Amino acid sequence: MNRHPSQDDVLSALGDKVVDAFAESVSKTREDLAAYRSGFPGWVAEHSERGLASWIHDRLWANLVGLLHDVPDVFLYSSEPTREVLVNDRLRMRVKRHDVAGSVAAYPTQGAFEFFAQPKVAAFDGMDQVHLIAGYCWTKDLRGIGEAVLSLRDGKDNVIWLVDLDSRAAGTGSQSITSPAPINPEVDGPTPPTIDLAGIEEDAQEVTS
Repeated sequence: MNRHPSQDDVLSALGDKVVDAFAESVSKTREDLAAYRSGFPGWVAEHSERGLASWIHDRLWANLVGLLHDVPDVFLYSSEPTREVLVNDRLRMRVKRHDVAGSVAAYPTQGAFEFFAQPKVAAFDGMDQVHLIAGYCWTKDLRGIGEAVLSLRDGKDNVIWLVDLDSRAAGTGSQSITSPAPINPEVDGPTPPTIDLAGIEEDAQEVTS
């Protein structure tokens, strides 16, 4: 059985500077979206969901690069469509929007499946990496950026924990959730294919924001 690192272990390994940069990059991106909506409300209204998500991701990545580019032991990789943050060669992150349960969307490529799965040997005991997803919660009805979050999963829909980084930065604790209950096809019906609204990583060339 795979032993997953706790949120406290991961946050400690990332370090306050990196964790705070994630939260601040989401805050800056939230401000960018507000300015965009104020200056060009028609353009924002005319965006498709995918188009607006891609615009947000570009702003989020630019803000994250600005905050992390000179931090020791942090490597920023960007080769479209893949964008990743690597910390101490041990913590590998992609940037995505989440829903309130921590779910994310992605093209079902081999690269995506491999990233969503965790190494079978416990991280921090050896040289294996931990795969994480940083990003934000999306308020679909309002088309707004919610809290900054960090999540660990073992499989796309198997969320191990989710941390609310805004609450952590404010000193009010962190929110975590465990894996959602599995879907029963006889009750819930078939699960439709997912589409990567964030337009971040995956495309057919990968078989990475």
